[in-house]
Amino acid sequence: MRPILTIVLNDLRIFFSQRGNLVGLLVIPVLLTVVIGWSLGQFVGGGEPRLRVDLIDLDGSGLSARLIDELRATNDALVLCPLDNDADDYCRLEGEALDLERAVERARRGRTEALIVIPAGYAAALEKFEQAGIDYYSSSDPLQPDAVLQGLDAVLQRVNSASMTAGVAGALLDNLTAGLGLPAFNEAVRTEFLDGLYRNAEQKLIEMPAAVRFETGEGEAGLDASDNGFNQSAPGMGSLYVMFTVLGGMAVLLRERKQWTLQRLMALPLSRGQILGSKIVVYFVLGMIQYMIVFVVGWIAGMEFGDDLPALFAVMAAFVLCITALTFALAPWIKSEGQASGFVLLLSLSLAPLGGAWWPLEIVPDFMRTLGHLSPVAWAMDGFHDLIWYSGGFGDVLPEVGVLLAAAVVLFAVGIRGFSFE
Repeated sequence: MRPILTIVLNDLRIFFSQRGNLVGLLVIPVLLTVVIGWSLGQFVGGGEPRLRVDLIDLDGSGLSARLIDELRATNDALVLCPLDNDADDYCRLEGEALDLERAVERARRGRTEALIVIPAGYAAALEKFEQAGIDYYSSSDPLQPDAVLQGLDAVLQRVNSASMTAGVAGALLDNLTAGLGLPAFNEAVRTEFLDGLYRNAEQKLIEMPAAVRFETGEGEAGLDASDNGFNQSAPGMGSLYVMFTVLGGMAVLLRERKQWTLQRLMALPLSRGQILGSKIVVYFVLGMIQYMIVFVVGWIAGMEFGDDLPALFAVMAAFVLCITALTFALAPWIKSEGQASGFVLLLSLSLAPLGGAWWPLEIVPDFMRTLGHLSPVAWAMDGFHDLIWYSGGFGDVLPEVGVLLAAAVVLFAVGIRGFSFE
């Protein structure tokens, strides 16, 4: 184990002793992360803030539709999902239907500001002057109502006022007839009177302007995680420069082979597997260092990291292993350092934008999104988005981590089988 550690530390020392490597590892990635993060923040978060709210209408009545319209009117920032979803899939439904179970899970994980459920029988209860409850799910503090809950409360007071007016009038009639000893009203006459009163009150409320209108400010509360440009630029630029750094190992391995460095290692009391393993560890460590540098810059700039740091490290490690495996799979076919440099540029500058390192794949057409997943970068970015944008957990990124590790196993098998020390 000690000779392997010695090889790893010696290779890392050689790498960091070269000034050009430090520029590629530190200066350029940091500058691009800052510039792109700031630019994306201006583009995505510089406009009006929006609040993503799931809404399930189990009643499907005219009164429930009016409640929804009144809710929209309280706050222009509200995006009611799936009703108000746009072509860019701002609701992040990913083409799937939004049922109650999924909506509750989204609210629990903070993927939406809140979930509003209009129950079946809502309109019937109002028309009978009975209490009609609305289910509300949110991770916010109920003692400090957020803009969505405040808007909903204001709308319910307004929409339910007609039912309350008719209900109070009915109770008053009953009390008057009972208190004065008068005969009760004919049921048909009583119903017609109260229905007329209900319709008149409802019409007046429709004509009345909104009593309360909420405006969402520019503060962090209510802004989506994707509105922070560094939540995209740090993982994206990190993934791009992991490829530049790790794939650059093809040229180094070729140089060591030509300078007989690899052959001299064979004189040590180490197996071929141990020597190859030490080389793999070197480039894995360099890839993780590259990620750490860029993510530290993102952290300083206010980047969010989600709720599961071990899962975030798992996505990083799986992607670095995949790119390391790709490096060793291609290394036996490289004949010159110029050819190696060309491969690094070609692969990095094609796989990165294709996989969503420069911009989110959510904004590209469906066929490009599908094509983009030919790149390992897309699977890594999906994992980062699940964790950073959607506050997901380890279970949410298992598919992405699994695909990257499976690709790494296949590529390592190809690379190790074809690797030559001479």
